[in-house]
Amino acid sequence: MRNKLLILAAGLDGSGLQKDRLPSLLSPSAVNDYLVGFWLNFRPEMIVLAAVGEAEEKWIKSKKINIIPEELLGAPVAVLMEKVSGKPAACDLIIMTREFFPLQPDLIRKVLKFHRKSGNDLTLTGEKLTPENGGSGEDYFVYPGLAVLKASGGQKWLRRARPFKPGGELDVVGLVEAAWSEERKLGFYWMEEADRRGFLQISAPGDFARLATHLRNLKIAELEKGGVFFLDPGAVWIDPEVKVGRGTVIYPWVVVEGKSRIGRDCLIYPHCHIINSRIGHGVKVFGATVMEGSTIEDEVQVGPFSRLRPETRLRRGSRVGNFVEMKKTLFGRRSKAMHLSYLGDARVDDDVNVGAGTITCNYDGMRKHKTFIGREAFIGSGTELVAPVRVGRGAYIAAGSTITENVKPGALAIARARQVQKPGWVKKRKAEIKASGKKTPEK
Repeated sequence: MRNKLLILAAGLDGSGLQKDRLPSLLSPSAVNDYLVGFWLNFRPEMIVLAAVGEAEEKWIKSKKINIIPEELLGAPVAVLMEKVSGKPAACDLIIMTREFFPLQPDLIRKVLKFHRKSGNDLTLTGEKLTPENGGSGEDYFVYPGLAVLKASGGQKWLRRARPFKPGGELDVVGLVEAAWSEERKLGFYWMEEADRRGFLQISAPGDFARLATHLRNLKIAELEKGGVFFLDPGAVWIDPEVKVGRGTVIYPWVVVEGKSRIGRDCLIYPHCHIINSRIGHGVKVFGATVMEGSTIEDEVQVGPFSRLRPETRLRRGSRVGNFVEMKKTLFGRRSKAMHLSYLGDARVDDDVNVGAGTITCNYDGMRKHKTFIGREAFIGSGTELVAPVRVGRGAYIAAGSTITENVKPGALAIARARQVQKPGWVKKRKAEIKASGKKTPEK
């Protein structure tokens, strides 16, 4: 008999955590993807996901997966089975909620084997506890997240057995009362010490930390098998949906989140944070660089201490250096911005040199404006480009300029006040202060 599995993956609420602030490594999508993959090891007739929030397209298209809405959480087992498969057939039904997170398939196989061998209609899981007062008796704890039912269409008790509470927890009391009402056989699988390594109980913030570590370790092992080298695997955090090409080296204290893609033969140095970004082949990302929603083409060098905000694209062979920030900027092939600059809402063509301290003044307090810099232009240090403004191909901007008008191709633009020098001014000023009796300001 094949197993029909009912899996509840209700997200991460209910534990006092700010789920919107959790890393995507612990997102409902990542956790439910793991659970679906885990349960597919058992080749079930059906996996039913309840209260998963927004159902992903890959689940909807799968013939093995069925989604039931959150409002059906309080429905009896028979109603849930009829909802997903019409007339319920005889099967073993494994019910799991978010409080029980499986790590090893062998544990579930042991529980299922015990259930069948014992002839139970309902099997719950738990552990025997030594009394805290040192007495000779035993205390028992029933896990609020895993149960096995023997189900068929002719069992009336399944019309009463409600597997879930409205909040998504396993309704242990309700299941037991329904089974007893029809004098069904109830049994317990008591976990041994070795069994406890096969699952996590999820009930407190610290449990989520252990869950994240497990998911991270699985992803690291997958990438290592594919030819990615980690200098310290335990000091790297990578989301399940991230892809990394063969030959890439990732240093410690790197975080890669979301659906980021990193190409072949890249170097990702320490303390980098990469979020939903695409990185080409042969890219060097130096330390303490943060990028989100950005695209980095092949053979680019970026960092250290760079920040690339959403909708930034670095074209092939470009170089972005320390303390450079970009936002909604297309940065051309072989162009360079190596020091202390901000480029926002800008298009920079190929072979441009952006000097240290360059700023695109893109916001006037009401709207954002664009800056265009043509091919082979040279932007001197300390330049302010007041958008909207265009710098033509091959133009030069003198250092310290504030550019408010378009610059023609090949022109030199100088926009700074003439320097004024007053010989002897310092000596005269000190004498005036002394005569007035004022103290010289401390340095």
